[in-house]
Amino acid sequence: MAGRPRLTLLLLLVLLQPALADQRAPELDALFEILQAPQTTPVKARRITAEIWTYWLQANTPQAQELMDQGIAYLNEFALEQAARVFSELINVAPEYAEAWNKRATVFYLMGEYELSTSDVKETLRLEPRHFGAISGQGLIYMQVERKAEALHWFRRALSVNPFLEGVQQNVEMLEESLNGKLI
Repeated sequence: MAGRPRLTLLLLLVLLQPALADQRAPELDALFEILQAPQTTPVKARRITAEIWTYWLQANTPQAQELMDQGIAYLNEFALEQAARVFSELINVAPEYAEAWNKRATVFYLMGEYELSTSDVKETLRLEPRHFGAISGQGLIYMQVERKAEALHWFRRALSVNPFLEGVQQNVEMLEESLNGKLI
């Protein structure tokens, strides 16, 4: 009987822990399906996109969440060295957390470290192939290095996952016009 109170206490402790979203939550599949549905409106798509980001930004442990929040704060302050350090620490703590890799890819992009950014984008997409933020980020990298055809490919890929990314659509239109008759 001594084991039963311990088990009950352990279950209570687990249940009382703050609920953190899971980047692999089955709800994400449904949200991505809604983005692809013909009846989805731009207004609904913005809400669904925000919901997806909510899942992606939630770590599975309090320590990882604290690091994510700290890294985002540094990123928002444009303290890029500190943000890179924190996101690297987060990756060491939670290597399967796709958004940690994506955030560090963003920092590297802002630092002009395009190869490092691309490497982190690849890891992000290995963990979450539907990560339209990372996909479009790779398009931005290719735009920066004047590889327009590759940029266009990545932006189109992002739109195939989330057809409601207005900035990405604008980039596609601009690149199509720029490449008109050359590669399309």
